[in-house]
Amino acid sequence: MTGPVTELRRLLRETMTFHDLPDADSYSIRELSEFLNVSLRTLRFYEQSGLLKPTRQGSRRLYSPEDAERLSVIVTLRELEVSVPAIKRLLHSMDQTGSLRDVRPELTQILAALESDNSARIDELTRINSRLGDARKALTS
Repeated sequence: MTGPVTELRRLLRETMTFHDLPDADSYSIRELSEFLNVSLRTLRFYEQSGLLKPTRQGSRRLYSPEDAERLSVIVTLRELEVSVPAIKRLLHSMDQTGSLRDVRPELTQILAALESDNSARIDELTRINSRLGDARKALTS
């Protein structure tokens, strides 16, 4: 497999919390759910959001290796707290242009903003913990 999603998956590989899927012609929703440690409901939500388009055999969803690769990128970005609309926009751009190059600056900016937000949250939680400690001390003295 080649293409922008493959390239993005390769770049994100170190941040993924799961291993490569075993090779197969297709995967069931349950197999992907268990492998990626996400709920069936989450996978259905990604489909309803337009992030995935598995084929159907009756009511059964079948995911291609390309779908599984795309899903691993989606799950990784969500674990990093990238919003679903941002992921959808990034994937759509990659699908349209056939290139990761055009979305790299936007993705880098999104990740930098999230990192900054997390640092601010850590600072706020540190202040709250300090106040909690002060309150606990006041109650035990």
